[in-house]
Amino acid sequence: MRYWFWVFDAAVVVSFAIIGRNDHGFVSDFGDYLRVAAPFLIALGLAILAVRAWKRPLDLRTGLALAVGTLVIGMLLRRFMWDDGTAVSFVVVASAYLIAGMLGWRLVALAIQRLARQRRPVTS
Repeated sequence: MRYWFWVFDAAVVVSFAIIGRNDHGFVSDFGDYLRVAAPFLIALGLAILAVRAWKRPLDLRTGLALAVGTLVIGMLLRRFMWDDGTAVSFVVVASAYLIAGMLGWRLVALAIQRLARQRRPVTS
């Protein structure tokens, strides 16, 4: 778990880009999805390094820090490097989606872990 957690966080970012493009009725190909996701994927990588997320990947504080870091750095990259919009409504939706997604999968993983511990037979 310590080293593959980022796959789930990246899936949250990529799904956000895909759903957003499709929801707005854009005809998209892989390149379009990648263009939308790229600043946020880069931001996620930087946030992982800054938070040292591999130390406590399931911690909810780690998830929140990654979501906020991904959002803030991603919006800055999107605005200044990609020259794309950062309308308030986009920031609000992105915030909600990233926080819900990055905390959500952690909550599910923690619940599964807890259930697994409860099902282990007690040995004497």
